[in-house]
Amino acid sequence: MRIFAAPIMAIIFLGWVFYIAFITKTIKKHKNEVFAGFFFMAIWAVIIGLIFI
Repeated sequence: MRIFAAPIMAIIFLGWVFYIAFITKTIKKHKNEVFAGFFFMAIWAVIIGLIFI
């Protein structure tokens, strides 16, 4: 069950980004949160890639 946690959280985050970008159009207001989220996801992708490759 823990294996599904990271992809589900990534989908939720991307859904939030699309919501603020296309529905509320407040992406500039949340720019720091979006960059921090993508940075966090990139770091975890590298860690997971190093573990499983």
